[in-house]
Amino acid sequence: MPDIIEQFFENLSHTGMKSVYTDKVPKEMMASPVDSNGWYKWKLIPGTLTSDDYKNVEMRFNIQFPDSFIAWHKRYFFEDCDFPYVRLPNSMPTNPLEQIIDNLDWFIAEELIPLGFIPFADEGNDTGALVFDTRNKKDNKDFPIRVYDHEYGGDLEGLSEIIFSSFDKLLACLAHLLTESSTRKRFEIIPDFYTIDPLGAGSTGKSYWSSWVEMEKANFEEFGY
Repeated sequence: MPDIIEQFFENLSHTGMKSVYTDKVPKEMMASPVDSNGWYKWKLIPGTLTSDDYKNVEMRFNIQFPDSFIAWHKRYFFEDCDFPYVRLPNSMPTNPLEQIIDNLDWFIAEELIPLGFIPFADEGNDTGALVFDTRNKKDNKDFPIRVYDHEYGGDLEGLSEIIFSSFDKLLACLAHLLTESSTRKRFEIIPDFYTIDPLGAGSTGKSYWSSWVEMEKANFEEFGY
């Protein structure tokens, strides 16, 4: 069985990873000098966090992350993991859990967590948080994913339908996007998610992803990208 986590990071590493340099960046993460505009190329370095580090966060916020999410986040240290559709929490060696904690430590998360929804990332269009829906969990291996519109302030009316059936399927779709983006337009790639994740993106999430297809087409027709 292919290692979707390793495939995801391998595909990410082929994109020419660049970020703005800050003093939080360790030398071993730098793959180039800082250029005249303050940017540098970075590289993945092996992660050193343990499962207990995540358990401490879970205990603090009275949550349980899916095993797949923890396995992904602790595999490497990485500067950035932003995509057009989702901004996943990074893992910098100086403070690797910072963004994970930030996603949990705000007033909407305080409303959602007792109801079984765990914010773990941001939606790419600034709609709000991506949340794990743990209400019908059978184990901790993985949970379906929804978007929560922050305009609803904690009311469950702000929940979308399930857009990915699991975190593994989210990674599989993003890994595919990384591979295909060099030769195809994004609005051509998104429908592939329906086949990759037939129980999530290709089912309850189809209307959500169809709206992204239309938005990407409109952007291409107007701006050429």
